[in-house]
Order: sequence, then structure tokens, then C-alpha cells
Amino acid sequence: MRILLAVVLLLSFPAFAAEQATECDRLGAHHDDPDRIAPGAPLKTAADQQAAIAACQADLAKQPNNLRIHYQLARALFYAGNTERGIAEMKTVADAGYRQAQFVYGAFINNKRPGAPADICVAEDYWWKSANAGRQAARLSYIRHTLKGKFAGCKLHATKADLERLLAVSLKEQDDYYQRVLIEDLKEMLVSYKG
Repeated sequence: MRILLAVVLLLSFPAFAAEQATECDRLGAHHDDPDRIAPGAPLKTAADQQAAIAACQADLAKQPNNLRIHYQLARALFYAGNTERGIAEMKTVADAGYRQAQFVYGAFINNKRPGAPADICVAEDYWWKSANAGRQAARLSYIRHTLKGKFAGCKLHATKADLERLLAVSLKEQDDYYQRVLIEDLKEMLVSYKG
């Protein structure tokens, strides 16, 4: 009887039910996005990219405020070679607080993608937000770039204590050998960091 009541409550209050994956999720999700609800799609071919773009645009017509779908559209646009629109969409989603988009937008800047800002301090800001929102790749990138002096000249958000905190969380959440090795190296670098 309790199980039946729980099912009735879940169906009565959809906010409590798990969100259903859309076609955009199935065709455009990134496997490392911690907020994805479908397995990642590689978007290797033009046909894959165009299918993802069409699906995401259709899903956005139904759910215009869904940041995950906006992120997946930005990703598909970028892979399809529409970098200007993809980067602009990624920035919009990052500014709205989607942690995967914050990380990726910072990566666009760091990797000097055409159409992205050239100022590494902008990447520092986005990675800081993403790191504090729980994105492991952003935490490790932020710590590594800070310790290597890549954010020299920026108004750093993090103190040495912040870096230690982020590193401690990263160690708890690491999920593979390579992250563990990187974290060990960063711990050694952090000992002599003056901030």
C-alpha cells in the first residue's frame, strides 16, 4: 500500500519525479556533464551535429528556460562549426549558472578559441564559479592554473585556504587514476604557494 501511495504522490507532483530525457538530451549530452540525464553523445559527424541542433531547438521551443538543453545546443553548434553562435550561447548559459557551461566557456577562453574573449582573467572567473558549484574539472583546472601562475595579474578569487579546500574536495571526488596523480602533484605545488 505504501508503494502505491508513493507512486500516486510522484505522479501527482511531477517536480518530485525524475526529469525525462528529451531528444536533445539523447543526441547532445556530454558524457562529463554532471547534470546530464542521458549518456553522452560524441557529435563526431555533421549528421550527428545537425540532428542534435534540430532536437535541441525543438526541445527549447517547449522548455525555453532549460539550461541543460541550452548548453547542449551550444555544444552542438560549436562542434558543427557555428562557433560564434555556439560560444555566445555557451556564455549565456554560463552566466545563468550552469556549471558545465561555466567550465566549458572558461576552456574556450583558455584554449584561445576564435570568438572567445582573450582575457584569461575571464576564464578565472568562470572556472571559480564552476569549481564552487561542484564541477571537478573546473576545480582542478582552477587550482592548476593558479599554482602555475596563469592567472597572474587577475584579481584572484581564491586564497591559499580556498585552494586547499577545493583540493580537499577534489581528492574526495576523484574517480580515476589520472585525477589522483594530478591532485598529488597539485598538493605538492600548493605547499610552496604564496598566493
